[in-house]
Amino acid sequence: MKTLIALLALGLALGAQAKTSVSVMNYNAENFFDTRHDAGTEDYTYISLAEKKKIPGHAEICQQMGSSFYIKECLNLDWNEARFMKKVENVSRVVRSYDSTGAGPDILILQEVENLNVLNALAAKGLRNLGYTYQVLIDGDDSRGIDIGIMSKYPVIRAQHHSIFVNGQKLDTRGITEVAINVEGRTVVVFGNHWPSQSNPAEDRIAAAQLLTNLAASRNADLIIATGDFNTVDSDRPYPFNYLNGFINAEAEARKINRNLNPGTHFYKGSWTSLDRMWIHRNSRLAPNFATFQIMVRDFLMKREGQFMVPMRFNHASATGFSDHLGIAMEFKL
Repeated sequence: MKTLIALLALGLALGAQAKTSVSVMNYNAENFFDTRHDAGTEDYTYISLAEKKKIPGHAEICQQMGSSFYIKECLNLDWNEARFMKKVENVSRVVRSYDSTGAGPDILILQEVENLNVLNALAAKGLRNLGYTYQVLIDGDDSRGIDIGIMSKYPVIRAQHHSIFVNGQKLDTRGITEVAINVEGRTVVVFGNHWPSQSNPAEDRIAAAQLLTNLAASRNADLIIATGDFNTVDSDRPYPFNYLNGFINAEAEARKINRNLNPGTHFYKGSWTSLDRMWIHRNSRLAPNFATFQIMVRDFLMKREGQFMVPMRFNHASATGFSDHLGIAMEFKL
């Protein structure tokens, strides 16, 4: 009888701890490279000087980088193991700041990650013991070799990369990474995005929007989310988000509740914009908790620039700083 009572008590305790929500965070980590050259990619800046000396014609390759700043950086930056590990530590600090527990979100989506080795280092060292057992990174089509990485505390059921095409031609860009995750018996589909930059025509981002719309409409899941760096500004004409159908803009809904949200996630030439977004598909059955949506402003992340406090980018010389983007996060009710 005592054993039965003990088991019942344990069952009640476990029931009391059952999760009632799942948390999702997105963050553009900006140039999150390891120290080695990946064949077929233009990662010539972010490798160690020792590695650069082994690459035939490295100096000539660097001369094609465009501006004198990028040429010098490509030639002289010693992206060594110490700097890489400091970047791992700093990105980890941002992730841990998701909430006061320091445990990070349940699902983490990152942009500008070079390869799975980077995600492995982040999980094994910077986010050690936090439970990020599942890591996904599928090589995309970007010539620099930057991709979308996804880390989860819950099992990944499947993962797939989707290339972006315009007029039948595949774009030299990151594409969309899709994962399906089993969260407490519910299926959560996450589309990780890093759309073509503002140096590309809006038509390229429209193609990404149309692809995402078609993919999401064909999925049957308890929760369908699209998040990432969408590189879309309000002045884009035509406006790519007009072609993104069936989604709810989490930030727009959250601002109806919380007027104190930061003006945006990215600061450029004196103004804020929300390049980083989270969208919830209307076919989702799990309810978003818009009151939990946050643009992750943290004191340690910011520096003063004129009258503004802006994100502190990673400084290669001092190995301080983080990224030119702020993270976003939100919870969904289970």
